[in-house]
Order: sequence, then C-alpha cells, then structure tokens
Amino acid sequence: MRGRNILLLAALLSCVSCLKNDNSYKTPQAAITSFTIGYYNVKFHDMNIHGRDTLVNLREGGVMYPMTIDQVNNRIFNADSMAYGSDVSKVTTNVYGIGTIGYKYPDDTEETLYLWSSGDSLDFTRRVQFVVVSTDESYTRTYDIEVNIRKVFPDSLLWVGPDTVGFPALSGIISTVRNDSVFCFGTDTTGVAAVSFRSISGGGWNGANPLSGFSADGWSHRVTVSDGKFYTVSNCTLYGSSDGINWSSVKSGIRSLIVSGEDYGELWAITQDSNIVRSGDSEEWITVQTLPDNFPDSAAVIYSYPLATNASLSRSVLAGLADDTLYASVWTILSGDTLWTEVDVPSKKDLRLPAAGSLTLIRYDDALFGLGQGLEGFRQSNDNGITWYMCDSYVEDYSSWNRYMQLPSALKGYGSGFTAVTDSKGFIWIMTDDGRVWHGAISRLIKK
Repeated sequence: MRGRNILLLAALLSCVSCLKNDNSYKTPQAAITSFTIGYYNVKFHDMNIHGRDTLVNLREGGVMYPMTIDQVNNRIFNADSMAYGSDVSKVTTNVYGIGTIGYKYPDDTEETLYLWSSGDSLDFTRRVQFVVVSTDESYTRTYDIEVNIRKVFPDSLLWVGPDTVGFPALSGIISTVRNDSVFCFGTDTTGVAAVSFRSISGGGWNGANPLSGFSADGWSHRVTVSDGKFYTVSNCTLYGSSDGINWSSVKSGIRSLIVSGEDYGELWAITQDSNIVRSGDSEEWITVQTLPDNFPDSAAVIYSYPLATNASLSRSVLAGLADDTLYASVWTILSGDTLWTEVDVPSKKDLRLPAAGSLTLIRYDDALFGLGQGLEGFRQSNDNGITWYMCDSYVEDYSSWNRYMQLPSALKGYGSGFTAVTDSKGFIWIMTDDGRVWHGAISRLIKK
C-alpha cells in the first residue's frame, strides 16, 4: 500500500481535473454506491492429532458479510459481524461510486489521502475513511468505514462455575425449569426429599427445602413441569405441586412418570397395569398403548418440537434405559400418530446412545444432546435420535455436529450423579450430587 503513489488532497483534486478535460463529463456528485471487502484469514485455536493446541487459518470472503451504505450519515458498515478471529489487517476492497475515490487513516500523524485502487491492501484494524471527490471538484464526501467482528466465537460453549454457594449436596438429583427459575430435587444426607432453586437471571441458591406431602421412601426421583405445575411419582401415586415444596396426590396407579425436557402442557406416564397414558391437565387421562417391549421406564426423558418441514405437526422423541442393554432405547411419535415406535438403531455401535447412570437428554441449538454418568462428553443427534455423534474437540473434516460443545474440564470423567437442564435464556445448567453447579451457553444463543 505504501509503495504506490501517495497523494495529498490537493494532488488528488489536481488528478481529478486531469481525468476529464471535457466539461460535459464533470458532475458535482460524489458518492460510494457499492463496497465489498475481499478475502481474509480467520484464525482459531484447534487441537491437533496429538491433542495439542494449534492455530488454524481459514479463508473467508467479505462478500459473505454485505456492507450497508448509510448515505445520510456517511457510514459504511457490516450489520452481520464477521467471524471471531477474522484478520482484517491486510484486506483488499471492491468499491464503486460517483467521483474519484481515495482513503485515509485519520490517526496518522500527517493525515494523508491515498488514491484508491482495487489492489490496495488496507488495514481495517485501524480507523479508515473513504473520501470521494466530485469530478468538477466542487464537492467532497467522507465515509467512516466500520468493520464489525464478533468478540467471541459464536459456536463455543462457555462455562461459569463451579458455584457452590447455597447449593446443597443432594443424592439422586433431578432438575427442571419453571418460568424464570431452576429447580433441583433430591434427597439430603438424612434421606429427606428436598429442593433447591434460584432465578436464572441472578441471585443464589437457597439451600435445601424439605418436601412435604409424600415420603422419600418409594420416591421415583423424577420431576417434571406441565402447565406451570410440578409432578412426581412416589409409591405408585402421582403427586402435584404449585411451588415444588408442598405436594398433594393427583392420581393413583401410576408406576412411573416420563419426564419432559420442557413444559409443553402434556404429561406422559406408565401405569401399574403396563399402559402408556397421557394427559393435558392431570385429570383426564388417555390410554395410548400397551407398554411395548424394550420401552424405557423410570429413566425416560421426552422432548416435543415442531417438524422442520411442517410446523403444524410436532415430533416427540423419548430416550431412556431399558432392561439388559448396553445402549439407550429411543422411541418417537408424531402428533398425528397413535403409537410410539422404536427408532432403528444404526449398525455402527459408536453411533448409538450408550446406556449410563443419570442418563440426561437436553434439546439445544435445534439438536438433541445426551449425557451419561462418567461425563465423557456430549453426544449430539441431528436426526431425531437415530444417530448420536460424540462432540469431539478434534475432527479432520467438516462435521454436522458442534465440536465446540465441550464440558467444563473439571466435570469430565465425573462418575457420580448429576442432572442437566436448559433455560429460556439459552443456558445449560449442570448440577452434581456433591453440591457443584455450572452454567454455560453458546454465545449466539444467549437471549437478553
């Protein structure tokens, strides 16, 4: 850039006069009508095959991030920020306009105006202004250039924790979210059923609050929320609660409750006489079908979400533990269907969801993620529970799963009980039975 002709403003105006001697070609107009940034490198940290941190460069084109031209305020900027790690210190541009185009760096000790060329390499880590001079030399227009780059990598899962203040050590823990609060249920060291909760927007945990209305003996340690009310099962009776602390019986003859990953106003359960039933209000129950072989029972989690191809229909996916198997059992049903059907397992065993204690399912970033005791990492399914790919931090080629979905290092390999849940702000919460809490989010999914 510095090796080419450097012109002061007066010289540029002189050049304008030389461009056209015929007055019929001269105009008082000066404007930039199109502005595009060329190719640049995006730097990010990766793990090489030896497990060591390495720096990788990817090539991207500025055409992926259109520049908006604000002719009123003389600003040119990209509304969609470029990827985290974008190196725009040496970037070419394609510029079209009316008049003669130059550029300058206002922070230069001696402010110098350069005659623009498409081959120039510009440094957008500094403040850059483009100057357009009308061909009749009567008007000069200066544009501020703003190249916006993301401050954090949008797909990285960033964690905060562990938080231990006010959070009790509870065994057999299970969590759920209602409105703007996270609730964690379990039994304390004396065997009493208890709950701890906190607001997702701030504040701390409030310790262990004993549950009343049922005994912890025979409690399933399964809690779900439907239409803003908590439900659980103890000694083959379904109980309900408005606050998570005080409980009353709702229906007898319920063997187990199928936990919903989110509140979508429907309850699923298995009766003592081995039927699958559902209810929208906990009062009227519909028998869906007789319990099939290999259907998950006490450790089942269900998610329901609209079809990508038809939002008027929804799909429910259920995953959990069945007897005598090394892998989780996965079932699905569409809103228009009458029966649950088991998902065909892939022939490659590495793509199945392993059976593990504290098996937890979450739906996040439009995908299903599974975690099991031992916490080796997230397994992601993008095909409604058919295949489950480990979110490896190192892959040699493009993958459809998010390899940046990694657990906090202090959690990896944790072999005791835990629970995980997502909230309405875009965060994932992980609580362990030894009284530790982490919460994290993919930055692009955080809601204000």
